[in-house]
Amino acid sequence: MGIFTIAALLPHWATYIVAVFLLAGRQQALAAIMHETGHKTLFATRAYNKFVCKWLSSPFLLMDGETYIKSHMMHHRKAGTDQDPDLQNYKDYPVSKKSLVRKFSRDFLGLTGLKANLYLFLSGRDLLSRKKRVNFQLTRGLFVNSVMFAILWAFGVPQLYLLWIVAYLTVYMAIIRMRQIAEHAGVKDLYHLEPKYNTRSVPRGILGLLFVSPTEGLSYHCEHHAFMAVPTYNLRALHKLLKDRGYYDDVELASNYFGVLKQVVR
Repeated sequence: MGIFTIAALLPHWATYIVAVFLLAGRQQALAAIMHETGHKTLFATRAYNKFVCKWLSSPFLLMDGETYIKSHMMHHRKAGTDQDPDLQNYKDYPVSKKSLVRKFSRDFLGLTGLKANLYLFLSGRDLLSRKKRVNFQLTRGLFVNSVMFAILWAFGVPQLYLLWIVAYLTVYMAIIRMRQIAEHAGVKDLYHLEPKYNTRSVPRGILGLLFVSPTEGLSYHCEHHAFMAVPTYNLRALHKLLKDRGYYDDVELASNYFGVLKQVVR
């Protein structure tokens, strides 16, 4: 709510633009929570993980946590093969600079977000799994978003909810693309079963903290694939250990997310 508070106190178009970017980063943080609770590594008990995944993270993104984790676990099992369900998101990299600019332009203009949500609302299917949506998936999503709107209404600034919608349809879509690229696009060998060849780890930096990798360790995706049960907050230390022991000696590591973009452009 801090971002909404600043936007309410400083009503200016520049403030709203900054707020849209920061809110998209918080939406990615919700996605990270959904990911961690789906893996049952955020809390010690299964019940807490399930509740947070089902009610306090995935619904804000109009997703179903259990559907997500089923698809995500398949991604873990099939990474490095042509049966990876997420393969279409990164198999065509590297691409030309013009192609990459076009992709991100569609995201920032809202074309990607509108297309995705039209499919979600009109098809009756889940956007990720492409299978029939589970019962009450959209109901939960609309409910938690309505609660957010009601809180803003109670404080006399219901119009600020538009910032959340704009962030979700534009910048958040670009963040999703950036994360997909950073994790698997343009790696050494996408069809190799060894994680260090088909998956990438990236030091997050300040931009990663604000947008792509809001939780500690989330950007060390190779370690996550190699040791899935390790909590996210321990992945940075695990990365350093593996690096010191020579695991990455034959792999080019990107120093930040801008370095990743250089690796995925022809």
